[in-house]
Amino acid sequence: MAEVRPILPLLYDPTVVGDVSSVITPPYDVISPEEQDRFRERSPYSAIHLELPVGDGALDPYRRAASVLRGWRAVGVVREHPRPAFFVHRQSFRVGDRSYERTALLAGVRLVDWSEGVVLPHERTLRGPKRDRLELLRATGVAPSPVFGLYDPLPEVSEVIGSASRAEPLLVACEGGVENRLWPVEGEEAQAAIERAFRSARIYMADGHHRYETALAYRDECLSKPGASRTASYNYVAMSLVAFDDPGLVVLPTHRLVVGADPEAVAALPEQLDGLFRVERPRTTGPSEAEVEGLLETDAPYAFVVHDGAELLRLTGDEVLRSLLPADRSDAWKALDLAVLHELVIGRALGIAPERTEEHVRYTRDVPGALDAVRSGRAQVACFVRPTSVGQLRAVADAGDKMPQKSTYFYPKFPAGLVINQLQVELPGPGGDV
Repeated sequence: MAEVRPILPLLYDPTVVGDVSSVITPPYDVISPEEQDRFRERSPYSAIHLELPVGDGALDPYRRAASVLRGWRAVGVVREHPRPAFFVHRQSFRVGDRSYERTALLAGVRLVDWSEGVVLPHERTLRGPKRDRLELLRATGVAPSPVFGLYDPLPEVSEVIGSASRAEPLLVACEGGVENRLWPVEGEEAQAAIERAFRSARIYMADGHHRYETALAYRDECLSKPGASRTASYNYVAMSLVAFDDPGLVVLPTHRLVVGADPEAVAALPEQLDGLFRVERPRTTGPSEAEVEGLLETDAPYAFVVHDGAELLRLTGDEVLRSLLPADRSDAWKALDLAVLHELVIGRALGIAPERTEEHVRYTRDVPGALDAVRSGRAQVACFVRPTSVGQLRAVADAGDKMPQKSTYFYPKFPAGLVINQLQVELPGPGGDV
């Protein structure tokens, strides 16, 4: 099934950049413009210059990133790891009043089309981010941040991870309240054990669908050129692999903001919803984040909260709603709050067709910010949702279906810059043959 290989990445040199905490960032798709400015100001070596580059007049953003990387390599800001390796990446963090620890194996996963059923997606993707990421790969030849995959527990892999992480970590870096520790797995026997174990595994995409599809497109471009190699690193994508039973798997909700919809449809929304859902109109004092989150705490099969600027509405429904969903979608897809929200609220009530979602729907985890966007008129409607579960993700992927965009937000993200994967190096052939 899955083929995994060690990678040969670039790593920051702490003797040059100082604390690596000062140079890593979140991945590109969760960094606000204000945060971009902060990361650029924090260090001239910040991974933001590779992950979200800006042009300088003479060079466009992508060529500028390539120029920055060449300069860094010339003076030793980043250095190639001595040999191909897997890496154990452990993150310690808090959500609310609870502490968590999540452990990943960072590996090169051979790129295969979704149709092969080896790497399974669960979300649809958007065109814009893929164009942007492909230009960056073409210009720099590196991927600053890994994608995120899930797999069924493998005892052999757990044993290698446990053994490797008993040593002193190679790197320790903190970002956004999350501590990241990194250990290499370099021994031939340990690497071969990992490769053998994954030959019977399928991988479920948790995060990074856009980057995975971009890596596929980049691979195809490289293979079409003279001198192409099936063992070059562009045949693989750097992926942080986490077992399904990891106690640190945390999924947060991603809420929706509607912009640019027909004003008449927005004005008629409460009336339209009354015909589809059980609609409650609670008394509110704001409304506030606490009120929204409290209203989402329900065992109803379907539930979400809508704010149209005039009032806050809690919408709940039962399995009868499934009969209103497209007949060609899987039962796993029809069980999703977000499927009902996109089909019946955003699609039917607001008149936004699926192909127009990218134009009219924005995504946020910030409840107060979403409420303020509606109050200020920057958005017409805010839709607040419960988190999608890991079990729902797997069920949809197993059914060969795909959720709406941004259906899951695994927290925390794997940072950009901790491991910068090189895409134009030769890797040794697979080991551990049986």
